[in-house]
Amino acid sequence: MSNTSSIRGITDNGRYIVVSADTHGGGRLADYRPYLPSSLHDEFDAWAAEKLPDGDQTNPNNFDHNQRRDEQFADGVVAGVVLPNTDTPFTFNVFERGHDRREIELQWEGFKAHNRWMADHCASDPTRLRGLIQTSPFVPEKVADEIRAMAETGVMTGGVLVRVAPPDGTFPQLYEEHWEPVWAAAAEVGYPVTTHGGNAPVYAPGSGRAVIELAEYSFWTKRSLTQFLLSGIFDRYRDLKLVLTEQGVGWIKADLPMIGWFAKQVKLNHDAAGADHLERTTRQTFRDQVRFGASFPSAGEIASLGDDAVHHIMWGNDYPHNEGTWPHSMEALRVAFAGRDAADVAQMVSTNAADLYGFDLDALAPLASEVGPRVEEVARPIGSEDYPTDSYSPAFTLGSVGMMANA
Repeated sequence: MSNTSSIRGITDNGRYIVVSADTHGGGRLADYRPYLPSSLHDEFDAWAAEKLPDGDQTNPNNFDHNQRRDEQFADGVVAGVVLPNTDTPFTFNVFERGHDRREIELQWEGFKAHNRWMADHCASDPTRLRGLIQTSPFVPEKVADEIRAMAETGVMTGGVLVRVAPPDGTFPQLYEEHWEPVWAAAAEVGYPVTTHGGNAPVYAPGSGRAVIELAEYSFWTKRSLTQFLLSGIFDRYRDLKLVLTEQGVGWIKADLPMIGWFAKQVKLNHDAAGADHLERTTRQTFRDQVRFGASFPSAGEIASLGDDAVHHIMWGNDYPHNEGTWPHSMEALRVAFAGRDAADVAQMVSTNAADLYGFDLDALAPLASEVGPRVEEVARPIGSEDYPTDSYSPAFTLGSVGMMANA
C-alpha cells in the first residue's frame, strides 16, 4: 500500500483522523436547572415533577463525558459535532397547535439552558467537541441574539439547528421573511445552518400511522434544500452553509436536476416572483453552499453523487443512537469506503468536517494515531456475511438486502 502519511486527515502511522458530523448528547432535566433563570426554578421544579424522563435522560452515554469519550475512542472516532438528544425544560412539540405565548417563552428558556449546558460540555474537551445551537421557530430575533452570544464561547461552531415546518404549519417556512434575522446572525458569526432528519409534523391517528410517519421522516426535512436553493437565501448570504444531517444522500442524484429544471423553466417564463432573483444555477449554489452530515451512508449512495461526493460528504456515526453505526463504525466505514482512494476518504471522514466546524487536525492527530481506523483496514471490502448481527443501523440492515447498494 502506498504511503498515506502526507495526506491531510491521516496520521503519520496511517490512521484516519475521524471526525463524526453526527453525534448526539444532552443533559438530564436536573442538569439544566442551574442554567435557567433563578426566577423560573420553582416553576421548573413543578413542571419536572410531572414529567416522565425519556429513555435518553437515563442513559449516561448522553451526558457522562468519560463514557462518551471512551465509547467513541473504542469506535475509532476522535472528535464530533454534538446535536441535542434529551428533553429540555418546558419542552413541547413545536408542530402541535395550541401553545400560548407563555409556553413559547418558557420553552425558549429551556432551549437556552440546553445551549449553555452544551457549551460547558464541549468546553470540557474543546479539541474534540463542537455543539449545535438549539433554536425556537417562534422567536427569530431572540434566536439571532442567542447565536451571537453562543459564538463567544468558541465551542458551539457545530452551527444553528432549525426545524422545517410543513405548509400551513405552526410556524413560517424557511424562505419567509420571519427567518431573516437567524440567517443574518449565522452568516455574521460564520456558523452553518443545520437541519436534521426526524422533524416530522403531527400525524393523525389511523391504520399504519407509526410506520407511515417513520417512512416519511426524512421527506419533511429534505425540504430545507429546496427552500434554501430557490429562495435566494444563499445569494443574500454567500458564505452561509446549509448542512443536511441524517437525511441520506442517494436522493440528490434525482432531486437536484429536477430542482434546477423548475428554476430554469420559471426563469424562461420571466416570472419575477418566481426565479429571476436567483443569481447562480442551482447546481453551482449547491456546490458552493450545501454539505451533508452523512450518517451511515452506503457505497451506492456515495457513488450516486459522483465526483461531488468528496466535496459534500461529512461522515457521521450517529452516536449513541441504535440506528447509528456505533459500536461497529469500522465495519460501516468499510461498507461505505472500501476500495476508494485514501485521500478522498480522508476528506469525507475527516477534513470536510474539520474545516467547516473548526477542528484542529494537528491537535487530534495524537489521539487518532492511537485509536483511529487504519487506512488499509477501511480499504478492505466487506461482505454482508460479515456485517454485525447486533446492529440496527441502515448501514448494515438495508445494505445486507441490497436496497442501499442501488441508491
